[in-house]
Amino acid sequence: MFKNILKGIGIGVANIIPGVSGGTLAVVFGIYDYLMEAVACFLTATKEKKIEYAKFIAQIGVGAIIGILAFARIIKYLFENYPLYTKIAFIILILPSIPLIVKGENYKEKKNIFSFILGFIFIMIFTFIAIKISGEPQNLGTVRTVFSMSYYLKLVFCGFIAIGAMIVPGISGSFLLLILGEYENILSYINGFQIVPMMYLAVGMGLGALGFTKVINYYLKHHRSVTLFFILGIIIASLIQLILNI
Repeated sequence: MFKNILKGIGIGVANIIPGVSGGTLAVVFGIYDYLMEAVACFLTATKEKKIEYAKFIAQIGVGAIIGILAFARIIKYLFENYPLYTKIAFIILILPSIPLIVKGENYKEKKNIFSFILGFIFIMIFTFIAIKISGEPQNLGTVRTVFSMSYYLKLVFCGFIAIGAMIVPGISGSFLLLILGEYENILSYINGFQIVPMMYLAVGMGLGALGFTKVINYYLKHHRSVTLFFILGIIIASLIQLILNI
């Protein structure tokens, strides 16, 4: 339980850093498969399995919440004042665990090589499009103070999209929030414990989690090797981009 909470803290911290994926850390920690299964199959599982899934999700969830609440200010400070060292620290933490992702899989199979290349290209294209759309990063310090129902609906949408990105290794949910112009706002809501806007965001995240995990869980169960190599391609491409941006 303590290990799962610690892993959840790591995932939570990663999810508040633009350019870093919580899904990547879940793969590195060796809990990605089971986490996808637990969320995707929770509603249709037997009573015994529901209890098992609930305990696991709660442990990871508690850790993630602790990570987000405890480190939001710290991570923001580190990235604003020591971006180089912060990025290097994350790279050092992730690199040694990469071989474990496809341990036991046949890396010489053509379909696995093709899947790896596809994942690599996918994240490169995604990042290129994201940069083109977003342009310059959002200016820090510009925080929304006036709320409306249309804005709350936007928060639901942001939560839906962001959780999908956080679930897929290599894609940063925080970076998507930056593109949508809500990263600084949401970070401010977290630091200020503003419950109402966070509730709408949470609704979107819940809907997104149920939808995206079902798709990923299906491919992990029925096309595991190909899916893992696709994820590996995404992670390698993400690390290269992180290194190039140092």
